[in-house]
Amino acid sequence: MATPAVMREAKSISFKNILLATDFSDASEKALNYAVAIARRQGSKMALVHVIPPESVTLIPELPHEQQRIEVKQRMETLAHRSQFERIPHEIVLRAGAVWSVISAVIRQHDIDLVVLGTHGRSGLKKLALGSVAEEVLRRAVCPVLTVGPHIEVDSSTPGEFQRILFATDFHPASAKALDCALFLVNQPEAKLILLHVMPPTALPSPGLKFYDEGAINQWQAKARASLREKLQQLLPPAVRLGSEPEFAVGFDFVADGILKAAAARKADLIVMGAKRTALVKVSAHTLGAVSYEVIRRATCPVLTVSA
Repeated sequence: MATPAVMREAKSISFKNILLATDFSDASEKALNYAVAIARRQGSKMALVHVIPPESVTLIPELPHEQQRIEVKQRMETLAHRSQFERIPHEIVLRAGAVWSVISAVIRQHDIDLVVLGTHGRSGLKKLALGSVAEEVLRRAVCPVLTVGPHIEVDSSTPGEFQRILFATDFHPASAKALDCALFLVNQPEAKLILLHVMPPTALPSPGLKFYDEGAINQWQAKARASLREKLQQLLPPAVRLGSEPEFAVGFDFVADGILKAAAARKADLIVMGAKRTALVKVSAHTLGAVSYEVIRRATCPVLTVSA
């Protein structure tokens, strides 16, 4: 069992109210499996949400908007009556409107602690399970968002059992809340926490110049690695005691590539990242937000992003 020290550090984190966003796709089905598993373990309530975006409303007179709503409601009711939801308090939320407007309203009204959604993975996150504007959820949600990408194979026997959690940080303040979530989720017997920082490639002297020295570069990397490992160690409050010894890893790579390689090498079953919240969805490719998009699109495990 987790020690009281870890519980104190994570006491502000709760997943008691979970929003599962669905469009009835295979991607949403994968996300459903994780949402249900987390709800069972945490004793959560679930809101099953489907958004009918304005652009999807048919213009064919024979199928007016109200009929479309009735058909979608029937699909939602069928979903809600599946055996997976037995003994899990849940309700259907079906609304028409702009995706982010609906999702944000449900987050507020239901005091949502965690949003779970699946992604199709086409064109980055431009084709999320809920439509082209749904990537706003990742950037603007006030609660953590668990995304289940297209390359994830769900093990129906143990979905949602996060035993090896990789926390990727760029040391920005946005990462602090993400670390709290990682500490909360690592409160399981035998769970292991890996703290990772990836340093992106920097401009190096041209190999043709005399002052270029591969040995000096290697020496600099070794020194930087030691310094960054110490910085990672300092992220854990002194009182924290984990069930297993944490790992502190430093990589030198393009950030998304480095995170994905580290997750694969360590067989991580969850990646936790911080993301800088902004009202603008289109952000610079050099920000952690853009990195998180690329990680989600290519990851073979779920990714939990926490905005701040």
